[in-house]
This record gives sequence, structure tokens and C-alpha cells, in this order.
Amino acid sequence: MKNSQKILETSHEMIYSVKQVIKLGNNILKYIFMIIVIGCISFGIYKMSQNDKKEANETIDQTSTVTTIQTDLRLAVCNFDTINPLLTNNRNVQEISKIIYEPLVTLSGDYKMQYCLADEIAKTDEVNYVIKLRKGVLWQDGTNFTSNDVKFTVDMIKNGGFNTVYANNLKNVVALEVIDETTVKMILSEPVDFFEYYLTFPILSAKYYEGQDFKTTEKNATPIGTGMFKIATVDSNIIKLVKNDLYWDSSKSAMAKEVNINLYGSAGELYNAFKNGEIDVIDVKIENVEDYIGSIGYKKIEYKSRNYDFLTFNTQNILFSDAKVRKAISKMIDKNNIVASCLGAGYVPSNFSLDMGNWLYTKDLSVQTNTEEAAQILIRSRLGI
Repeated sequence: MKNSQKILETSHEMIYSVKQVIKLGNNILKYIFMIIVIGCISFGIYKMSQNDKKEANETIDQTSTVTTIQTDLRLAVCNFDTINPLLTNNRNVQEISKIIYEPLVTLSGDYKMQYCLADEIAKTDEVNYVIKLRKGVLWQDGTNFTSNDVKFTVDMIKNGGFNTVYANNLKNVVALEVIDETTVKMILSEPVDFFEYYLTFPILSAKYYEGQDFKTTEKNATPIGTGMFKIATVDSNIIKLVKNDLYWDSSKSAMAKEVNINLYGSAGELYNAFKNGEIDVIDVKIENVEDYIGSIGYKKIEYKSRNYDFLTFNTQNILFSDAKVRKAISKMIDKNNIVASCLGAGYVPSNFSLDMGNWLYTKDLSVQTNTEEAAQILIRSRLGI
């Protein structure tokens, strides 16, 4: 439109000039000038039509790009037990279930605590925590999320009579009191550092399980959650998830409309399905996965885990009690070479237990091998410098 406006403005100016020429009665100049004006206008119209075609083509290209986005995602689980997040012992189910069920708090990519179903947590003293719950959250069947759901979940984890990976999260919780519909109070047996970070267990609906045996009920085939996706259908080969239209967080929107969880009896079946293009994403922890799926035809993302082996000096030894000696020895050790030769691929050296992308890791704590610098440190230490 701006180009069109400029062309029209220029044309009006030229026409005004033509009128001036006519007034002068110079016919020859008049005809020449009018030819120029007509030519300019024709050229302008041609340019506008070309720009319109270009914009139309760009729109078509953008539209075609959008339509190629995959709106259904195929994941996989082998040795499936149950989709109930408290009962399952399957690591893949625990990871996938996070889009169906939600915790009181969650962790960001750099391990910062973020409120989820909790709206506020107040530490009133060393062992008492008051938790305000988020209002307006609905379960996937349309019922309200309340304090009773938190109490039910905590009771199941602590006293349900089954092994759950979340038992350790609440081992120091001795009581949970419901204050009102959106407020609970947790009481600990002893102070726990950063206790809020333990509130990452999934919350289940008390009303949904009312009158049911939690461990054996058929309702465990399709338990409801508050997450972005909900269970639509279940059969022996696949669990289909669809977007939850009642999801409370309007700031989040998944591009996928469906998530299909394919179920396999063994890891071998899963790897073959991935090679055959039947699965879009798999998450593995084994180091030699290429032996099973090859090394081409897919993109691989490696991420550091939070598991590590810790080696340190015995500072009770008189030799290692000197910090300068310890610093010199650390600069003599080639950690990369030790890790590569002793552990092989899939392992990396670390100088700090929180350096795996943690927000508390604010500076580079790596120690580079430098034998000359190490020798100078020992000399200065010997001379008392």
C-alpha cells in the first residue's frame, strides 16, 4: 500500500505539471510529457502487480510450511505396567505422564523452582509449610481441583502400601492438614533444606478414586489429571492422548494435537520400531544405543544426567591438608583422559556437583591441566609464599 500511495502521489504531481505545460500551449512538450507520465503510471501498476504476486507467493510458501508441521507425536514405552504415575515403576511412563498429571511445583530447564498447582508456599518455621493452591484448575472430567486432592495424593504416597518412586519426597512429612478448599499445611519431622523442591510429585483426583481400591481398580487404565493432555483411548498396543480443552494455563499451547504412546514388550521391539519409522522420539540411557539403531537417519540430542561419582582428597592426611597442595595436584590430573580411558564414551568430568545446567552454577569451575603451573604452586608453597 505504501508503494501504491507513492506512485499515485507522483502521478498527481506529474499531471499537475502536464496542466502547467498545457497552459503554456507547448503542444510538443505536452505530448512528450504525457507519454512519460503514462509510461511511469504503467510501470508503477506493473510493479504493484509484481509485488502483489510476490507477497501472494510468500504467503503460499508460509502456509505450506505451517501445514507440514506434524500435529501427532508418536512415543514409545516397553514393558508397560500402568499409566498411574504413583504406581508405575517404568521410567518412560514417569516421563510421559508429566504432560497428563501435574505437581505442586515443577523445575525449569536450569532447575529453578516454578509454581504449578501451588500458587504460593510460605515457610512459617523450620518444619511448617503453608501451601496456597492455584484457583480455577479443573480436572479433565470438569471437577474442581481442591485441597482434598493434595491430601489424598500425600496419603497414598505415604500410606498406600505400595512402592512408589515418590516415597522419598515425603519421608519427612508427618502430617498434612486441610485448612480450607485451597490451602493445606505440611508438617515435617525435622527441617529439610529446600523442601519446596520435593513437591514435584504428581497430584491425583480424590473424587475420581473415591470408593475404589487404589492399587487394583480398573480406573487406573485412564486416570484423569490436570495436565495439557488427557487419555482418550487405551488398548493393548497404544495409549492415545489428546489435548485437554480444560487446561488452566492459557500461556502454554502444544503444537501437537495428539500423542500416541506405542507399547512394546521389549527394548528390541522398540528399537526396531524406531528404525522402521514407527516412532518419532525415544529416550534412552544406555551408552551403546547405536549398536541397536545405527548411527544415521535420526537426530540425537545428548543431555547430562544428575548422576555422578564423587572423588575427593582425604584432608585428614597431612599431605592433603594443605589447600595449595590439593590445587597443584588437581592441575596435574588430566580428568578428560582418565574419564575417556576408564569409562569411555558417555561420561564427562565435573568439578562441581551442580554444573549440569543448574542456575546455581554461576561461574566456570573447570580446572585445566597445567603441570608447569602446578610445579610453581608447589614451589611457592614450599617457600611459604
